[in-house]
Order: sequence, then C-alpha cells, then structure tokens
Amino acid sequence: MDFTKIKEYIIEHKKYIFIGVVIVVAFFLFKQQNDKPEVDNSQMFESSQQETQKESNFKKTTSEGGTENSNSSEKSTTVTCDITGAVKHEGVYTLKNGARIQELIEAAGGLKTNAQLKVINRAIMLKDQDKIHIPYKGEKVTTSEASVNTATSTNSESASQSTNSSSSGSGDKINLNTATVADLQKLNGIGEKKAEKIIEYRKQKGEFKKIEDLMQVSGIGEKTFAALKDQLAL
Repeated sequence: MDFTKIKEYIIEHKKYIFIGVVIVVAFFLFKQQNDKPEVDNSQMFESSQQETQKESNFKKTTSEGGTENSNSSEKSTTVTCDITGAVKHEGVYTLKNGARIQELIEAAGGLKTNAQLKVINRAIMLKDQDKIHIPYKGEKVTTSEASVNTATSTNSESASQSTNSSSSGSGDKINLNTATVADLQKLNGIGEKKAEKIIEYRKQKGEFKKIEDLMQVSGIGEKTFAALKDQLAL
C-alpha cells in the first residue's frame, strides 16, 4: 500500500472528507435523539394532581386537629358543679378550672347559720360534674356520702365516728345536737316521726341551747320531756 499517495489524496480532498464526517456525526446524534422515550404528559399531570390533593388533605387534617385541640383546651378552663344543703342558694354553678369548694360556697351565696363545717374540707379542688353537699348541724354524714360528694375531708370518717360517740357519750345519754334519727329513737316515748321532727327543728333553728328546748318541738310536751330528760345531754 502506497501511504504517500493516500496522504496526498487526503490532503487534496480534505474538504470533502470533513463534510462527510460532519454528516455522519449529525446522523448519529439525530438518531439518538429520536430513540429517547417520549414523556407521558398525562402521567405527569396525574402525578401533579395527586401531590396537590395530598397537600390539601394534610392542611385540612392539621386544621381540624388544631380546632379540636382548641375546643378541648376551651372546655378545660371551667368546671360545672352542683351544691346542695346548708347554703343560701342551692344550684348548679360554673367556675374557673382549679376552683375550690370555698369558691363554690361563695357562688351559692355563702353558708347558712346552721351549717356543719367540721367534716368539710373547703380547700378541696373541684372537678367537673362534682356534687357537693354541705350538711346541717346534727345531720349525719356517712363515709360513703363523703366519697361521692367529695365535700368532706379525709378525716370525715374519724369525725363521723367522733360525732357518733359523742351522741352516745356520758353513759346512755343522747346528745340532742348530734344525735341521728336512730339515736333519738332510743329515748323513752320517741318514735321515728318525733325523731325526724327533732332533726328538722335542729336544721331550722340551730343547736339546742338547753335540753328544755326540746319541748318546743311539735308533739313533745312536759310529760314526754319528764320521761326522757335524764337521758338527754348537750
């Protein structure tokens, strides 16, 4: 092979050779471009819609969650409680969260003069839907009532026991100011109805100042009093 002639040929025809190379390269580039997969515009649009929907749902959920938390927070700012017994205005009252029994008593107009406070812990914090009962003087408060009403102190049981012992203290004598209906029926000539009248008198008038005041109760005269006076105490 005569390389000299080949070289001379290339030099002589280099212009045509260069154009041919350019054409070949352009052909391969064009073919490669046509071989690329076409992008599915519909899929791209669908994907975009799905992303938009997800974002919208996320915002809605966040918004609803925020509203619910807000409502829950609003509900917890107050407590609604029922109060009965020896207060001036029994009823249902709504107070700020964290309020105590003393504040509920004040909302109900305060205590009556014959309210019994020795078994009441007025510092107890109220819970929503609590039912508070303020007993009258002489009214027996049981441990079960204390646990339901949450108005009595943790010492209510011992206080109740102390009250019962005082009612039957001084031997067989009955304390008129602390005795229950059952205690009063132990007295000579006192049945259930008269015992209830004594309790009602005590609620309305307050404690007995002297045992002779018992004759002011309807149905108890001098003869009945004479028969039981030795069994009475204050």
